[in-house]
Amino acid sequence: MPADADSIRKPYIDLPGLAGNSDLRDLVASIPKEQQHRFESAGEFIRRLADRIQKWRETLPDDMQPVILALLPSGGAIEVHTIGEDGHSSVVVEGTLDDQTCMFVSHQASFQILCYTQKVEEPAQRRFIGFHVGGEKLEA
Repeated sequence: MPADADSIRKPYIDLPGLAGNSDLRDLVASIPKEQQHRFESAGEFIRRLADRIQKWRETLPDDMQPVILALLPSGGAIEVHTIGEDGHSSVVVEGTLDDQTCMFVSHQASFQILCYTQKVEEPAQRRFIGFHVGGEKLEA
């Protein structure tokens, strides 16, 4: 693996001095409310997920690609083709479930995903996952 392969495991928030700070509430209170609000948003979640998947793809062999499954409360799973924000705290997924096109909307607090790799037999089978955030389309 490349030297920066662990970059997909880096934390999304860095709290300098946390180890030496006995009062975490003071530290969190010092973060501007707008920055806290943005960090908690579905858009930020999706942007970070796109970045993570893109970095992961770069570490995979040419004949492998990432796949994302959105896990349903019923135990089923949707193969994600695109994922986007739906307001501040919800996500909308377009994909396939049992070979049928579907759309799934979930609050991000209950949204669970599984990422795995899939072998690509032919270049024509290679596909990218679309991520929609703030009117911008990202592919990973």
